[in-house]
Amino acid sequence: MILTDAMVLTMDDQRRAFRNGYVWMKDGRIQAVGPASELASIAAEISRRSCQGRIVMPGLVNCHTHLGNGLMRGIYDEMPLEVWFAKGMWSVLNAMSAGAGEAGAYLSALELLSTGVTTTASGEICTPHRESMDGVITAVREVGIRSIISRIVMDNPDESSASQSIPALFRETPAQAADEIHRLQKAYNSDRISIVPEALGVLRCTPEMVQAMHRLAIDTNSHFTMHVASSQDERDESRQRFGHGSVAELEHLGVLGPRTLIAHAVWLDDYEIDCVAARQTGISHNPVANAYYAAGVARLADMMAKGVRVGLGVDGASTNNSQNVWETMKMAMLFQKQKLESANFGGAETALELMTRGGAAALHMEDEIGSLEAGKRADVIVIDPRSLPLAPIQTALSNLIYSNDPNAVRDVYVDGELLVSNGVHRSIETGRVLDNAERELGGILKVTGLDEYIETRSKWSWQ
Repeated sequence: MILTDAMVLTMDDQRRAFRNGYVWMKDGRIQAVGPASELASIAAEISRRSCQGRIVMPGLVNCHTHLGNGLMRGIYDEMPLEVWFAKGMWSVLNAMSAGAGEAGAYLSALELLSTGVTTTASGEICTPHRESMDGVITAVREVGIRSIISRIVMDNPDESSASQSIPALFRETPAQAADEIHRLQKAYNSDRISIVPEALGVLRCTPEMVQAMHRLAIDTNSHFTMHVASSQDERDESRQRFGHGSVAELEHLGVLGPRTLIAHAVWLDDYEIDCVAARQTGISHNPVANAYYAAGVARLADMMAKGVRVGLGVDGASTNNSQNVWETMKMAMLFQKQKLESANFGGAETALELMTRGGAAALHMEDEIGSLEAGKRADVIVIDPRSLPLAPIQTALSNLIYSNDPNAVRDVYVDGELLVSNGVHRSIETGRVLDNAERELGGILKVTGLDEYIETRSKWSWQ
């Protein structure tokens, strides 16, 4: 299949962009990309599809979310992170069945794919109900999005800190965690899905757990992910416990490196940024989620200047609430401008690079995804810029980010397979997904008592 007559944004090393270009896909890979003038040399019998007036670009790479949290959207508004955990997050996770995990993941994965994300990293807390992870993976597999899914583990018995303590039901030993990850890898690893270990954080995991999960990642040749430096409270407690910040502790434990991906990384000092850069560790910058619970603004500009492999992430629906990566790109630019007090930082091109080639680099997958180049995966999206938010066409590139219209993504290919056509998934009926989500959440709200909380938190007089 050759997509023709399009504005093509390659995101390659030369940042080539063709006003009238083509993308040739074959056997799940990109065969060639170039200006329309080259088409005469390509065999005429190859199927062609005109994308006249549309933008063709690489599929977006989302470096952090929690797919199974799709059901939690809107529950935890206006809560600081520490209160968010203490005031019901654990009770909701304790009520997550396989059906709930599947329903939430359908919501999240379908929103991501439909708005242009072809690769996502996702962390799932699935204790004490291990089958909820199976539900998440079942949904992801049917949606078809390329996914690195980490099984989050934790074991720290220290309950001296309300913000960092772990209920006993959610703790497990390194051996128990490894057994479950091995089971999931054997059952679900595929060309598009990779199950990987995640130690939740240096305060919620013992050093033994962190190092055991890192060794497991090495033994299984997989990624290793963590949530690190997410809040000032975490930074302060890390300094109190270890004498340095969370990332410095990871350096001390020997778990930074090219297979490690860190989510958030809001509160890093200069030494920690240098460590991350030197170890080629990936960072997922999650600006909307960080703002959602007032965690601060990460030092994105400093990370980029030091050559850190940094991409962007939406985070889960419980801390965003959207899975709208276009909004995330915009906020990454605006928050950093505000932090630096400089309107000159970044721009639309920088945002697009972070969500494509930047994300691929953070995941150490730049040889496979992140740009339209011969030999790479045929992960391609087609955007219709003729919408009110994206008009006029003369400034379409800026408008993609600063006006953004996620519904302008019309077609999504993963490995050259057309999964979303004209904005609709080709095999999943959205109404069924919505019905299942409402039914599963209704049960969770009743079991946890959060249905009453949601009703009473409103200041309005409901009749």
